[in-house]
Amino acid sequence: MTSEDKKEREHTSNEKNKVRITDHLVVIGVGLGLFYWLFDAFFNIFMAKSGLNPFELLITPEASPSWNRLIILCLFIMFGAHSQYVLNERREATRKMERDAAARERFQRLLSPDLAEMVVSGQLEVRKGGENRIATVMFADVRNFTGMSEDISASEVLALLNEYFELIVDIVFRHGGTVDKYIGDEIMVLWGAPITHDDDTVRSVRACLEIQSELGRFNREREEQGLRRVEFGIGLNTGSLVAGYIGSSRTMSYSVIGDSVNIAHGLCMAAHGSQIIFSEETYGLVKDLFDVNEIGQVHTKGKTEPTVAYEVIGERKTDNGN
Repeated sequence: MTSEDKKEREHTSNEKNKVRITDHLVVIGVGLGLFYWLFDAFFNIFMAKSGLNPFELLITPEASPSWNRLIILCLFIMFGAHSQYVLNERREATRKMERDAAARERFQRLLSPDLAEMVVSGQLEVRKGGENRIATVMFADVRNFTGMSEDISASEVLALLNEYFELIVDIVFRHGGTVDKYIGDEIMVLWGAPITHDDDTVRSVRACLEIQSELGRFNREREEQGLRRVEFGIGLNTGSLVAGYIGSSRTMSYSVIGDSVNIAHGLCMAAHGSQIIFSEETYGLVKDLFDVNEIGQVHTKGKTEPTVAYEVIGERKTDNGN
């Protein structure tokens, strides 16, 4: 057994002891009341001058002291009951705060801080277990990551990826997306699970355009410093999938599975650096809002039929110029 395990067991034992005491404050109150009763009775036995025998003094020495003992006994019981109620309320409040803090930390890894707070407070519901969803899946992957890794140290690669992921996640959260996972140099993001919006697909395309714009600006700053630029290829697909908590009882995480996910990943692999491509399903939902080019059929892993892919150029200008 490791020292950490021992400390954990000692902490658990101490917590159990604390619970054992605070859960019996009523009994303690009764005990203190009876102790006072006996102490007062024996005190009267030694101090009494009434001529009553010790047994009579113990039971009812006089009418007034008997009532006093009964009142004090009741007060001790009431004090114990009130103290136990207050401590139980405080303990439950502390447990709720700890549960909320843990939930908030867990959801903030997936959702923007405001959405995570809404989930923790109960304003938004995240259901456990699998459920069918229509959602948009985005994969963003570094182009030529293997070659880049050969030129710079591992620590520099990690630092660079963290900088890029920090930028991407901020944009994803601003557009209401959910970070599903990081897979090496790749990030997977969802729109429509676990939180849904009426315009999830539109949000996803806008987020991708902003990501590529910000990455372009970031790369220009790197080039001015004589550093190597890094580009992401992005693939999007909208379709039916199964969303829910996946993993063991100890380590569960929210994720999605289904053919739609595989298509999105395949489109990401086919995208060139700084390119955003999406499927025909996604195109049908956003074609009136964005300028796109059809780039033909793309073969994705695990699919016998090719997928018709489109490249998004930018958001379409409206009549008023916005």
